[in-house]
Amino acid sequence: MSEGDAEVLVPIFGILVCFGFPIAGWIVVRWLAHRERMEMIRAGMMPPVRPGRRGNAEWQVPPPAASRSSSDDPYTVETAQRQLRKGLNLAFIGMALTLGLSFIGLDDGHWHPGPWLLGGLIPLFIGLAQIASAVLFGASIGYGRRWGPQMPPPIAPGAPPPSGSVPTFDGPYTYRPGSTQELKPPYSPPERRP
Repeated sequence: MSEGDAEVLVPIFGILVCFGFPIAGWIVVRWLAHRERMEMIRAGMMPPVRPGRRGNAEWQVPPPAASRSSSDDPYTVETAQRQLRKGLNLAFIGMALTLGLSFIGLDDGHWHPGPWLLGGLIPLFIGLAQIASAVLFGASIGYGRRWGPQMPPPIAPGAPPPSGSVPTFDGPYTYRPGSTQELKPPYSPPERRP
């Protein structure tokens, strides 16, 4: 192998390692997940709903009434908290990029700003805008708080739960000691075809 061949093969191999292998790995993982899902359906089992998917709505548990928003106010505290978290992530990524790109302008001990800083400043300010919007719509930054709606206070042991607060389901699988929510019996799988 000559020196000219190495100059051509090394960049091609680097591109394959950096971009080709991760994309091929993602395709293989998705293909295996699809095959697993199809086998579960063939066996008469209901596959779990992947997060972020809208399909299989009849198998999903509806959210509690306290977290549902009315039609006139689609922007809930949960949405604001989620936007706050995304804004914080984006702002810190932008800050890291700005810091890293600022070394490009260092010349003989003097720093000169340039257009390369936009690669970090744009995500930084988009993240700051998301943080400001989320805080204006009710998100809060606090140590030890749970994200999302506030949980109801715990019920004292032995005290009956408030009426209408804990849904119950009738059936042989519903008994649970204490004040925990009872579980709904599982759905029966569809009948198998011969």
